[in-house]
Amino acid sequence: MKLILLANGYPYGPWEPFLETETAYYEGFDDVYVCAMQLRREHRAHLRPLPSEKFHVCPVPFSLAACIPGCLRALLDKALYAELGRLFRARRLSFSRVAWLFFYLGRSHHEAHVIEKYLKKAGLAGSGEPVVLYSYRFDYQPYVALLLQKRLLPNAPVIARAHRYDLYESARKNGYIPLRPYLLERLDRVILIGEDGRRYLSEKYPAWAHKLTVSRLGTPDRGVCPASLSDGPLRIISCSTVTPVKRVALIAQALANITDREIRWTHYGDGPLLDELREQCAALPANIKWDLRGNIDNAALLSEYAKTPAHLFVNVSASEGVPVSIMEALSFSIPCLATDVGGTGEIVLDGQTGKLLPPDVTPEALAAAIRAFAAMPENDYQAYRARARAFWEAHCSAEKNYTAFARSLRALGGEGT
Repeated sequence: MKLILLANGYPYGPWEPFLETETAYYEGFDDVYVCAMQLRREHRAHLRPLPSEKFHVCPVPFSLAACIPGCLRALLDKALYAELGRLFRARRLSFSRVAWLFFYLGRSHHEAHVIEKYLKKAGLAGSGEPVVLYSYRFDYQPYVALLLQKRLLPNAPVIARAHRYDLYESARKNGYIPLRPYLLERLDRVILIGEDGRRYLSEKYPAWAHKLTVSRLGTPDRGVCPASLSDGPLRIISCSTVTPVKRVALIAQALANITDREIRWTHYGDGPLLDELREQCAALPANIKWDLRGNIDNAALLSEYAKTPAHLFVNVSASEGVPVSIMEALSFSIPCLATDVGGTGEIVLDGQTGKLLPPDVTPEALAAAIRAFAAMPENDYQAYRARARAFWEAHCSAEKNYTAFARSLRALGGEGT
């Protein structure tokens, strides 16, 4: 059995670091064809190691100019006109949505054409071998998979995984992701990373609720790194892009309210607001030591977690799926403070593995929550750490979750479990 994986850039550049963990569990397939979609020029110089010789890579460079032929093909696509009709009937027709729909279809046809040529050269057309088409995202990539199914692999099941930005339409500027009903009707399965995502799609599109299942992401076991509250300053870590939705500046604002406790805060991740965040941190009181580490390779990040004790992980995003960054912290037995958004509450169990904060938490309330952990009796704090690790072992282990997921992919392709 062969697997065709539609990814965003992976295995080139830094994108999809969590997919890198998942692919290690695909060894049950005879061959894995990784289609590196949306590939930027700056990413092509860096090719990450692949799990084995079973993996083959089809680079799909991104170019607006290259999408023009695809846009011409989109004019002949019945899905374009069906979607325009749906938007009109729902009174959601607007210039920005029509433009995005046209681009969505244009790039889909272009990238499907590139991948189709590659797969034909690889001998997959008409081979008769069982094949599974798996899209790691639930945006335009599943439509590419459906085009490949129609043109090349009519018997291949098509599965898509949905996360956050590719799932919640409210996360988009124009509140729109094209072809939702079209995809749900034709896909064999949509895999959600948490119950919140499954509920969202089930309530919005109940006719296809039976196609929705939950399979969590997972993180590798790098051991634990013990930490005691009596062991020097309170060490806080956070990990995310520095973008408006992640609200990392809120952590700096909260720490500005704490002047009577030594704290060391390390943030991993970069983004467009990093320079602005650095300016805010420069004004923090002397008792707050901060380190904005910028982008870091995922393996290097986990290595740092393993050797550098941390007391608390903080995530104050305005929107989330089920954050892998929190899973990673839990694996090292680090309790978490996090806003109750998306599926975060499925892994940050209030009073058990950490504390949930209101989605609109203020800097003052966040500071109070940090103070509460800092003042906690040591036995209570260590109980949080033990529960965090136990929860991760039961629900967030890559070994457990991805082994089961890869088995389910093979079963959908017709291989017995």
